Amino acid sequence: MIEASALHQNSSYGPIAIAIYQTLESYGVDAASVMQKHGVDLGRLKDPTARLDPAVHRRIVAEAVEITEDPGFGLRFSDFVHPTTFHALGFALLSSSTLRAFCQRWVRYHSFITTMGKVSIDESGTDPALVFPSQLPNADSVVGRVLIDGQIATVLKLIRFMYRPDYFPAAVELVCSEIAGTQDLYRKYFGSDVRFSQERNAICFARADLDARLPAANAELARQNDEAVLNFLARLDRANVVAQAHAKLIELLPSGDCSKSKVASALNMSVRTLHNRLADSGTTYQQLLDRTRRKLAEQYMQQQNISVSEVAYLLGFSDCSNFSRAFHRWTGQSPSDFRDKSKAEIYAVK
Repeated sequence: MIEASALHQNSSYGPIAIAIYQTLESYGVDAASVMQKHGVDLGRLKDPTARLDPAVHRRIVAEAVEITEDPGFGLRFSDFVHPTTFHALGFALLSSSTLRAFCQRWVRYHSFITTMGKVSIDESGTDPALVFPSQLPNADSVVGRVLIDGQIATVLKLIRFMYRPDYFPAAVELVCSEIAGTQDLYRKYFGSDVRFSQERNAICFARADLDARLPAANAELARQNDEAVLNFLARLDRANVVAQAHAKLIELLPSGDCSKSKVASALNMSVRTLHNRLADSGTTYQQLLDRTRRKLAEQYMQQQNISVSEVAYLLGFSDCSNFSRAFHRWTGQSPSDFRDKSKAEIYAVK
């Protein structure tokens, strides 16, 4: 259920919204109303291939914290996350041979969880660390804090599933400052060494733990689920190419030079690669160009202050007659008839 039109540049794993829903319910909140308010269809998001707009995700989190008045919402969120929440990735992680392999999988497949930022492994210090990017520029923003807390608490919960139920890392580092009165809460989830106001968000591991053999290690199961995750990411990447090409066409259309080679160059790929990746997504460059032009044309023609000649220019047509013929092919109406009909509908509503 990967929808290219909804992806744009970034997206998050859809089923995490279900865990947010369950977390809200645990506070006695009408979670269904919150989700409905933000246009989230939980039935659709049960599909492991569904994606969630990060902007919608952030708005839901912001409202969740406002309603619950709990700055520890991200920590509590992890109580409702399980390995099966992440479908094939969850099974691949649980089948890892060591914590190091687990961390490497989390880094390699992080775009399965979200395409916002990159996770990395830093082994330059005494304790190796899994480093998480801040989700928002202001680390002390309520939403930014909750998103990081949720990620780190989730990773530690998954580790406890496959390693030891009582496991705590060597340390947890957080960029955000400490909120008075929350020390015991953070220790409950992260252990005794929680460091605030640091330069990074990270889970620090003792080297002995990082390379210890895990009891649930299963190379074949890990391989099978790795393959499933890679297949999904390949589809996600192809969908992103459609969205990126669509955005680039909107940018290039007014210049009149929106050729396939121009778009391919702007996306840093060859014409053949663009052709093949669009074909993999079930479309062609010409079909994408026509859909983009038609959608924009209908939007522009509903704006009474933009002339037909201006619309033709904005869509990269050499003259009005070419635009009019194309518009009639798309809609079965001339531009002027379409505009008159739109105007009549507006007045009818009033």
